[in-house]
Amino acid sequence: MSASAAPMTKPVAPASYRRASLTGLVRGELRKIVHLRITWALLGLFTLFVVGSQLILVGASDTKDQLIHNTPGSFSNLVSGDLSILRVFSGIAALVLAAHVIGLEYQHGTIRILLGRGVGRLQLLGAKMAALTLVLLGLLGWGLLIQLAFAWGLVVGLAGDAAPWRRLGDDYWVSVRYYLLCVLISLGVTLLLAVAATVVGRSLAFGLAVGLSWFAVDNLASIPLTLGYQFTHSDLWLKMSGFLLGPLLNRLPDYIAPPWHATAQTPTGSVTVTSHFSGFGALPLTPVSSAQALTVIGAYAVVFALIVVIVTWRRETRD
Repeated sequence: MSASAAPMTKPVAPASYRRASLTGLVRGELRKIVHLRITWALLGLFTLFVVGSQLILVGASDTKDQLIHNTPGSFSNLVSGDLSILRVFSGIAALVLAAHVIGLEYQHGTIRILLGRGVGRLQLLGAKMAALTLVLLGLLGWGLLIQLAFAWGLVVGLAGDAAPWRRLGDDYWVSVRYYLLCVLISLGVTLLLAVAATVVGRSLAFGLAVGLSWFAVDNLASIPLTLGYQFTHSDLWLKMSGFLLGPLLNRLPDYIAPPWHATAQTPTGSVTVTSHFSGFGALPLTPVSSAQALTVIGAYAVVFALIVVIVTWRRETRD
């Protein structure tokens, strides 16, 4: 007696998911982010800190004199302070939001539902990272708008007739663009760190713990490295600080932002002075070139990206 067996076929995902595009997935992730309470809490805190820092600046007693008589130093402090605030708080927002967006999918088990409906792991992760990038760029843009409004009101209101901005050359704005680039680099690497930590730990708590503690440990590492140098008198301890991610991101504007020139008023007349933008935070204990800083930061970014891709691709999702 012969029997014919029906050929075994692989289960096919619903057509709606098989046709899912990256754009559609990104839109879905954006909707999820918008409906997270933490998103609006971060937006409120971010706005509060940015506005508060501007009010402190406006309330300084010698702001007007500095704008008129020390234009290079005043504008240098203005941009360095404002963009450092954006770098720090946008980075914190990236760490917290990425841990929530990715970690909660694992904790609530919703990632298994999405994968079971035919969405690829890397495709889903790519959509989440794209959505996070768009939201964080929007947050950064919002902070810039607040700071531009305050800066314009400050300069025009306190020193409008003197028009100190006319003393700034084109190289000033070139240097500002380099500083903005440093902020974007810092934000991108921080996002990769947060995603890598959360993907490895598969939990919100692990992602937050690693992400938020990484830069704290990096910035405090100068203490044991200094002690190691004092005990051993070996420059190796100081050179090690040149490979720490936190201090390099802190001082990246020092390394790549070019100097700029402006006219300052002195008792003897107008003079042209050269100014530099400076970063904020702990710095390496040894001189670092721009090439070394960018290479080390790029290496960290590549390692984080590889961790994200390999772990997501190779590791099975637990039931």
